[in-house]
Amino acid sequence: MINVICTSNFDDLNSIREIVLKLGHEFKHKPIVDIELLSLSTESLNQIGESNICIFQSKNAAIQVKDHHNLFNKNKDYYAVGVFTAKSVETSIKVSCKYPKKNYSSKDLIEEYELKNMVDKKVVIFKGEGGLSTIRNELQKKNIVNEIITYKRIVNKNIIKSNDFKSGCTNIVISMSKDALNSLCDNHFEIIKTMDSILIVPNDRFINEKIKVFRKIYVLKSSQYKKEILNIIKST
Repeated sequence: MINVICTSNFDDLNSIREIVLKLGHEFKHKPIVDIELLSLSTESLNQIGESNICIFQSKNAAIQVKDHHNLFNKNKDYYAVGVFTAKSVETSIKVSCKYPKKNYSSKDLIEEYELKNMVDKKVVIFKGEGGLSTIRNELQKKNIVNEIITYKRIVNKNIIKSNDFKSGCTNIVISMSKDALNSLCDNHFEIIKTMDSILIVPNDRFINEKIKVFRKIYVLKSSQYKKEILNIIKST
């Protein structure tokens, strides 16, 4: 028996849950982080309209701007820190979006597309409250850069209970959110340590000392994560 615990929302979640249940396993959806979308100010909307470059630091940032798709056109260049964010950008505002192919991070985006060489561009960076400012700090040296906060995260550390983990079976945790994963490890370290627990994460940026409490860690290798996640579950 396998007990799947998903700590975040992502594309194909419902489809994966349906298949897991049909296989006779348990599936619990426990989103630790809630997202509160924030209204964009008139100033922010003007900055988007005047921009040459749009950079998205997360999937949620892309979702928030879909109601303002008229401000985005093919004359701008679009970038995202990873493939999942890029897919969300393309779905939300119907534009082509570049992303780093090897590692998904702000640093890799800057290096792969030589963004530090851009000069005199009007750049808008879409991010969540408390998100990293690595891109802004690098690009503002030679460009006009504005960060637009499109959402904030609300952590519900109590949504997962100790009895959500099951003894006598393999517990597979799927986490697409670093905040959710950190909260899980901080609050349930001891129970994870005593159970047969496996972790699935979207990229190497999730790897840290905290998560070594899991018996095994799988890092997804491609954007076809639905197939990859199901293969991991089926082979466990």
